[in-house]
Amino acid sequence: MRPRIGVIGGGVMGTTHGKAIHYLIKNGIVDAEIVAVADEDGERLDRYQRVSGAKLATRDARELIASSGVNTVYVCTPTFSHLELVREVAGRGKALFCEKPLAFNAQDAATMADVAARAGITHQVGLVLRFSPVINVMRQLIASPESGRAMTCVMVDDQFFPITGHYGSTWRGDVRYVGAGTLLEHAIHDIDVLQWYFGAPHRVFGVTRAFFGKPGIEDTTSTVLEFPSGAVVSHTSVWHNLLHRGSTRRMHVICENAQYWWQDDDYSGPIVADSNETGAPAEIPRAGVVRRFLDAHDIPHDRLRDAIGETDLGWAYLLEDYAFLRAVAGDRPAAPSFDVAVAAHRTVDAIYESARISAPVELK
Repeated sequence: MRPRIGVIGGGVMGTTHGKAIHYLIKNGIVDAEIVAVADEDGERLDRYQRVSGAKLATRDARELIASSGVNTVYVCTPTFSHLELVREVAGRGKALFCEKPLAFNAQDAATMADVAARAGITHQVGLVLRFSPVINVMRQLIASPESGRAMTCVMVDDQFFPITGHYGSTWRGDVRYVGAGTLLEHAIHDIDVLQWYFGAPHRVFGVTRAFFGKPGIEDTTSTVLEFPSGAVVSHTSVWHNLLHRGSTRRMHVICENAQYWWQDDDYSGPIVADSNETGAPAEIPRAGVVRRFLDAHDIPHDRLRDAIGETDLGWAYLLEDYAFLRAVAGDRPAAPSFDVAVAAHRTVDAIYESARISAPVELK
């Protein structure tokens, strides 16, 4: 079907997806239309309608969901509202994109996955790093037989506390709206990537801290994750006050026969590879990372392939929305599905439990 899109939430993420969708439509890459927007903030609602050209603008998300003119809904609101909105959308049988994290906990996330599956709707979760060239190419390198078994990995993400700067979302400092802090709200991306690389962990040991004194909102987490393969991963997520840093990540993976690392650019790297074959650290430049990614993925639209640049995570959002809208148009499943997010939520819950009891937690 032709996606007739309604966006719920005109903030940072709703705007990010709106820009990506507009680009896809304007350049003839997808045949779709943004027809509606909902936001409780009247000023933001008016601005979004003006820029997007949406015919319907409402402060009531349920009015948007019920509209006969909408067959595809983007949920880009604070986490606390996701469960009920997903139920409403699925109940109407409409295609659904929901931003991460799906919910406050794995139980509610699993309920959302079940609701979407029972409704038989095309649905996708906003785990955007799945569309990052550096993340994909790193996975290819680790999985290559020449690398040998993955032994260990260190991954760090850091971001300024997202209640200031360009985020302007004070709700991320309020546990009633966000549920928890940096691990759930930001690093669930990382947990998903690590599970995509190494499988489901069987044991975690996590520590959390709250330097900024926001009740229920941790701003520092450090976790050891153990995997059935024998791989051991160290992961840290931090919210700080360095506004110029934005959102950055770095990763270093050591395999039996090779090492790979990248830092501060979670879109295109570059990646440094060191193996017996290279004899010394050798860089895969950003252009090479993007080229490897495009060569390995089904992106049949030449204009989109030609547009993908070497910098800016915005291109990953473009690819994410392209994948979803292409699935909607073809009336087929999208990826990553809600089930993928549920797996990450279960690990996040276990890390929080480990931090609470100051002991490792086994995952079934």
